[in-house]
Amino acid sequence: MSMLDVIYLISSRNNAFIWNADDWLTLRRDHRIIGELVGSFPKSTRQEVFLGLPLLLLPEEVTLLLEKKIACLVECTSLKTQPNESLSQRFQEYRDKLFLEQVDCLKDNRKKQIASVMGKIVEGKKRKMLGLHTSKKNMKKPLDKKMQEALNNIEIDTESLLEEELAKLPKLNKNEALVQIHTAYPWSDKDDIKIVEWKYLLTPDQQLRYKVYKDLWERQYYITSGEKFGGDFLVYPGDPIMFHSQYVVQCKRKDEEIPVTEIVTQCRLGCHVRKTLVFATYHEEEDTVKYQSFQWTECSVLENS
Repeated sequence: MSMLDVIYLISSRNNAFIWNADDWLTLRRDHRIIGELVGSFPKSTRQEVFLGLPLLLLPEEVTLLLEKKIACLVECTSLKTQPNESLSQRFQEYRDKLFLEQVDCLKDNRKKQIASVMGKIVEGKKRKMLGLHTSKKNMKKPLDKKMQEALNNIEIDTESLLEEELAKLPKLNKNEALVQIHTAYPWSDKDDIKIVEWKYLLTPDQQLRYKVYKDLWERQYYITSGEKFGGDFLVYPGDPIMFHSQYVVQCKRKDEEIPVTEIVTQCRLGCHVRKTLVFATYHEEEDTVKYQSFQWTECSVLENS
């Protein structure tokens, strides 16, 4: 992969975010990186059901993307400084351009609306010229032969009528225009980008989680955080938009003692949410991750290696 194809992960306070919508789609579609949307959805700001960019990545996702050279971790230095006069002017010019585009778009949409009902407008215009009522009820009533012929003989210039209707469209004020909410900094350049170091894998537990995550990812699974079900990861056979997770994975050291009560509790929880509990351990001498799955039955816990 060339440097032009490398995705920028934006570093902020020991977290990594994706702000660019195209990068979000690429990571999900091509690399099975899910993350978590944490931003306010621009069209529905006062709710927390449907979230939008930025995308917050798991530490394991960041580590994997850096190791596979799919992405690099950067800081945007310009975001830490006050905008200068040149940038402010550039921003205002961009806003003015967007406003003019919205004015044109409004006119085009209105023109399409008028064109779709031009037949009714023309008929209404003719009826007014003959002194007839133009209510929906009266327009449905059939006319006598003489009046219908008079109506048909009237010629209306539809182009002029279209311009006349468009002239009724009120002017768009700037305070009524839509405001674009950027999901990525639109005026960055190479001088603004500073590559930074990713500080992770500092503890044995972090190394264990990453080894498990990487192994599951290389097995072509989709992985998200398993926190809401008491695990480290949730594992999906396909994109979580279309599939439910099959496994709740907990990362365990190979010499770690696990109380029976914890196994029973986690198995019952997994059974309740229709997922299989899996313990994952990393074996350094073999450089492999091994898994043990548990399922709850009526009177016992069955272990399948």
